[in-house]
Amino acid sequence: MNVPPNSSSLPETSPSQPDPWRQVVLKLRPNLKFEARTIKGSRFVVIEDVARGKFFQVGTDEHAFIAAVDGKLSIEQIAIELSRSTNDVQLSEDHAERLKKRGAMVAQWLVQSNLAYSDEMDSSNRLDAQQRSLSRAKLMGLINPISIKTKLFNPNRFLRMMQPWCDWCFHRLTLVVWLVLGTIATWIVFTRWDDLSSASTGVLSGDRWVWMLLMWLMLKVVHEIAHGVACKRYGGDVPEAGVLLLLFTPMAYVNVTSMWRFSNRWHRIVVAAAGMYVELMISFVALIVWSRSVGVTADIAFQVFLMASVTTILFNANPLMRFDGYFILSDLLNIPNLYTKGTRWFGDRLKSHFFGLPITTGICSSDERTCVAVYGSLAFFWKISISVGLIIASSVLFQGAGVVLAVLGSVLWFGLPVMQQYRQLFGDNAKQTIDRSRTAFSCGLSLILLIGMFTFFRAPSIKSAPAIVQFGDETIVRAGADGFIQKILVEDGQQVQEGDPLITMSNPQLSLEVDRLRRQAEEARVQSRIHQQLHETSLAQSAHQNYISLIEQTAEKQKQADALIVRAEFNGFAFQRGLSNSEGSFAKRGSPLLTLARRNQKEIVVSVDQKDLESLRRNEGASVRVIMPGVSLFESKLDKINPTASSRPSHLSLCAHVSGPLAVKQAASNEQTNDGAVTMELLSPRLTATLELDESLSNQLQSGQIGRVFFKARSQSLGSYLFLAASDWLKKQVEQASQTAAF
Repeated sequence: MNVPPNSSSLPETSPSQPDPWRQVVLKLRPNLKFEARTIKGSRFVVIEDVARGKFFQVGTDEHAFIAAVDGKLSIEQIAIELSRSTNDVQLSEDHAERLKKRGAMVAQWLVQSNLAYSDEMDSSNRLDAQQRSLSRAKLMGLINPISIKTKLFNPNRFLRMMQPWCDWCFHRLTLVVWLVLGTIATWIVFTRWDDLSSASTGVLSGDRWVWMLLMWLMLKVVHEIAHGVACKRYGGDVPEAGVLLLLFTPMAYVNVTSMWRFSNRWHRIVVAAAGMYVELMISFVALIVWSRSVGVTADIAFQVFLMASVTTILFNANPLMRFDGYFILSDLLNIPNLYTKGTRWFGDRLKSHFFGLPITTGICSSDERTCVAVYGSLAFFWKISISVGLIIASSVLFQGAGVVLAVLGSVLWFGLPVMQQYRQLFGDNAKQTIDRSRTAFSCGLSLILLIGMFTFFRAPSIKSAPAIVQFGDETIVRAGADGFIQKILVEDGQQVQEGDPLITMSNPQLSLEVDRLRRQAEEARVQSRIHQQLHETSLAQSAHQNYISLIEQTAEKQKQADALIVRAEFNGFAFQRGLSNSEGSFAKRGSPLLTLARRNQKEIVVSVDQKDLESLRRNEGASVRVIMPGVSLFESKLDKINPTASSRPSHLSLCAHVSGPLAVKQAASNEQTNDGAVTMELLSPRLTATLELDESLSNQLQSGQIGRVFFKARSQSLGSYLFLAASDWLKKQVEQASQTAAF
């Protein structure tokens, strides 16, 4: 909905409005509909341009001018006629002058919005120019390879057929059911968060991404049908349905702009929220099914939940993009055309600060200014970030062709708008005259600040890294032989003595192998004795060597058989999360079973990016600051550094797939842990460092507690710091996108 300046926002004087607009004689375009509305005591009029499917909102004073436009009277004459309703002559003269100025603004807006035209002015050229501009914008939308929108058909007939079957979704009883299901789903999320994190691991692996894409398409079709049915329910029209290709990922859309005919804003909010409402209901049901099922059913239910909840909240509910959340926010704030007003306000301030252009009046009313300013600023930077993200994703996901797509997207999204702004400000046909001294000052100041960022201004000389509390001298107890875990003899955290049995394992085949080797050894010993009695020296020596070899093999197998009873190597205590759950599982030789701590003394292990090794070495032997949840900020000595970087996580709890801070991906090999989980590896190699803890801190901290360690870094300029930080961020985005593409 496009909105001209409201009455409350019109200035008393407006030198930017040219006098010729007072003398112009306008004619309204045909096929315009007017409807008066009242919200919170404020009256306004909605104008519907039926031919173009657009809606505009004007105040009652502006509508008085528009209603008087008849193709005969000039704007000044209309103002005089309107002022005659005032009895006081002096007041009428002042009122008439204000009406003339306001009328000039309304006239200019009517022509610019293609709602009126003038035979005296070159309106046909203006209309042609605007039509060419719209055609260019449509063409750019079609050739932009990253985002392509295509109209397919008119869905009105289909939606009329669907409405009787889907109307129940918008009954009050259904809303109550929706709230109950949402409460149950929220409880499941909080109580089974660890299980949800585990289920998300490898969700895109194998051919799962194909099924998830199909689910995505079906859910988006349901999403758009919900919008259409809700719009038809309140008497709206849905003239268009089509497909939006975002990075060649198809998404359905329907045109429900007719909802702006609804005088009740809650009806408009229902139409805007209908798609998310239905998708979230599907996600609630899917999560409940997941919590009560296993196997393939659980996998499918989890994927439906993921597609119908996370993607809906991240994209459709985001008010900074012109999706469902934006229209809901616009109606809740009662600020129509919030996005246009916000971006115009922000761009207007940029041009004013950098080029000295006068600030445009009447973009929004005084009551709206704060919301418009905040929204416009956030929306501007969000649009930049999401465009950059799509360009990065396209350059990665499609390999060589992606670079071409990224270049085209950059030109269409950034290059052409910048060129257009340049022509408007500096071209031969510039519409506004810039303040060249102000422009030179702003550009010079920006250049000085840029140089200062890379020379004088220093970045914070502090870096941080994630850390985890562990027991000192931890020893991982591993399986000494292949076998099934028969019985767990200790509990998590139980104190043990050296030699105490911890786990008993079973491998009948290993016992049979020991007996077979013993028999063969005995047979070789007897054979050697027979050869000696027959004075067959060479055969006796060969049989004796075979006997020695079999004895050694028997000893090795017996050692493995003895290892089926896993014993404590020293006095301490055993711990392992989910220890009792491993009973009955198979463990290969060398697989970790549990962990023994030699003493009740803890230490902090820090995971540091390999590029920070030089900075870390500057702190070796010195005290660094540590933040741990539930404990006030404290300092600890950096005891030792392991300079060898590795892609293997130093601790599973630090990995992102279990809600840790470090980004990981599935390991290239098919290796699995002893509990069947897929082995993960870090996106970039990291090294470890150890911090000492005194006895008091050791008693306050718990093993497995995650925090952050802050250490002094080498001094660098603010510019290089920001550049490296941005480079690291882009690198991570590329690596994560590459990993997604690999899945």
